Amino acid sequence: MISDRGHIRSLLDDLTTAWACGAWGALRPDFAPDARLISAQHGARSGAGEIVDALRQDRFAHRVSNHYIGIQRDDAATSLYLFGLMEDGGAPLFLFGMTLILRLRRSPAGWQITELRMEAMWSKGSPRLVPHWLQVPGDRGWQPGDPSPVIVSELHAPWHILPDAPVPDALEDALPELYARYAFAVDQNDIGLLVSAYAEDVSGGFAPLGNFEGRDTVIGQLKSFRHLAPFWQHFAEVVAIEDEEDGQHARMIVGRIIPERPVDRTGAPLYGAHCQLRVRRDGRRWRICWSDYRPGWFTSDWTCRGLVPLL
Repeated sequence: MISDRGHIRSLLDDLTTAWACGAWGALRPDFAPDARLISAQHGARSGAGEIVDALRQDRFAHRVSNHYIGIQRDDAATSLYLFGLMEDGGAPLFLFGMTLILRLRRSPAGWQITELRMEAMWSKGSPRLVPHWLQVPGDRGWQPGDPSPVIVSELHAPWHILPDAPVPDALEDALPELYARYAFAVDQNDIGLLVSAYAEDVSGGFAPLGNFEGRDTVIGQLKSFRHLAPFWQHFAEVVAIEDEEDGQHARMIVGRIIPERPVDRTGAPLYGAHCQLRVRRDGRRWRICWSDYRPGWFTSDWTCRGLVPLL
């Protein structure tokens, strides 16, 4: 039998694929009768019909990352990142990055989407391919007079919506969700959430800022640096996990996805840098205790051959 987490992950895949490709007939996700869409680009809609009508005008090649799935009894909250590339006659013209947050409810037939909250965080290229969007962000961050964001992490992040959602037991689920929490916190400037991702004695290299020790210093530096890059969005995938087998520590390699160049010439996943992380269990949560960011292009095959070793 498919697990709750597997059911929700499949539902998310159906939603993003149907939205990107327009395949709503074959992949229509399960919306609750009272489902709501709250989108900075598509407005507010109610019910499956209105939601699909609002999204069906978009067509783009896409890739998703940074999944988080929190489940608390009969409620679930998820987040994920998506970047999309729209083309005209084969020429790439418009690239955008989107943050999605979903709330779900268990029904007798399975999980149903009750709320879909989504916002484009940045875009590059000509916006003429999205004349139906209500707002087209650039890469300058918020400016006076801009509409209010529809995603405010302290109010809408899954970790705040369901604070008691249990941490997955399996490392292959728990560690990617730790990285998703870190990235979401940095990108949304939610420093309270960022604190929960780090151990008090965290240390390591935080390029391009330098080497630091202690959570106070690390978070202080990241908070100050974040003010210079208000349009950040950390697309990434965990590409390797190593259990230290002491029950308290593990390591992982996170590959940074560059939306402008996500694959190599053969179509294999391509990464523009990687972050090596050591994590420690603190009660029921995992926290980052050592970090090192290393620039340099590599593919998933490169990692598997051990050319980007865990340290």
